[in-house]
Amino acid sequence: MTWHSFFDFSTMPHRHLLFAYMTVIVIQGGYFVWILRNWLRTKSPRH
Repeated sequence: MTWHSFFDFSTMPHRHLLFAYMTVIVIQGGYFVWILRNWLRTKSPRH
């Protein structure tokens, strides 16, 4: 599979695959930002 065929929007399976990948990346990115924000707001018990 080449990059051109991966980003080919002419067929429904390619569009669905790209949409599925983007959905997973957005969810994982949001989860990472949420974890990072909570981690930075947590005070260290040693200080």
